[in-house]
Amino acid sequence: MRQPSTALTGLPLACLLIGLAALPALAQAPTPAASPRPAGGGMSVQFADPGVAPGDREVLTRAAQQVARWAMVQRFVQAVKAQEAAAPAMERVRAIDEAWQRGEDPEGLATALAKNECAQALQTLMSANPGYGGAYVTDHQGALVCMTERTNDYWQGDEEPFTGAYGGGAGALFVSKTERDPVSGLDMVYIAVPIRSAGQVIGVLAVGKIAAPPPPG
Repeated sequence: MRQPSTALTGLPLACLLIGLAALPALAQAPTPAASPRPAGGGMSVQFADPGVAPGDREVLTRAAQQVARWAMVQRFVQAVKAQEAAAPAMERVRAIDEAWQRGEDPEGLATALAKNECAQALQTLMSANPGYGGAYVTDHQGALVCMTERTNDYWQGDEEPFTGAYGGGAGALFVSKTERDPVSGLDMVYIAVPIRSAGQVIGVLAVGKIAAPPPPG
């Protein structure tokens, strides 16, 4: 037969009463908060260029994780959710895109998407973080929600940054190959990350990161 614990049976009554009195305080003590989930949810970074040097890869990985934190800004999340609530049909998206590429301002969107609250939040981020260029936010179809400057296309759904970050709805951290920005003349990579709500990918944030200084002259 198991013997009673002498640690309890040998204690004076006063000690037991003190221990019992302390139980309510222990029960009310707050439990430690859970550690915050890392930006990107532990996702690895996908590089369009497999030949990125190890040092550059490390720098760009940190940058992608930073952009993933920006994607959690509620102004971006709420702006995408608002557009998702009345998502335009793809037929309309393509019609707007065609007019956009002709240099028009269809439905005033080229003006509005650079001035709305979402765009202002993007501008604030770009101003506070030297080394980054243009940025934009899309919904789950790739239609623009806001931008810091006019893009070549309204519909980003067939562009590599969007498809890489959207990942068929699974979401991924994506870094494009270095390319020359036609507006600024700078060599840039585009970092694109998913925007999530309730665990679902609802859009994409894409940010240009300057890869090299402007050419001389």
